[in-house]
Amino acid sequence: MNIEKQIQNLFTQDQNHLDADNFLDKLHSARENKLRKQQRFAYGISAMAVILIVGIFAFTQLRNNASDIQYNQYYADAELSEDMIDEYYDDLMIYLAYQSEDIWSTMEFYYEVNSENISTEN
Repeated sequence: MNIEKQIQNLFTQDQNHLDADNFLDKLHSARENKLRKQQRFAYGISAMAVILIVGIFAFTQLRNNASDIQYNQYYADAELSEDMIDEYYDDLMIYLAYQSEDIWSTMEFYYEVNSENISTEN
């Protein structure tokens, strides 16, 4: 775009003859571009709002510890005593010992579970 050539073309053109179709095409394209920019801005704002809402919702939901929520949902009303839990672990280990092919890995797992329970209680 050479500005000097455009200025010279303006002075050399016949001012009495204006191209109405060219003028209308430029006017409509300018109007469509302005409308397109406004729509893009509105879409951008609405997308940012959706992302912000989803982000806030996810942050508030993930702020709570998932294991606490799960524990509260499943064991709050169960009123399980320690004897019942120990009996459950014993039955589970007997079942695993019968079902596994390697009893020593099952016993190692049993001792790991018991040692983790003791360390988490302290």
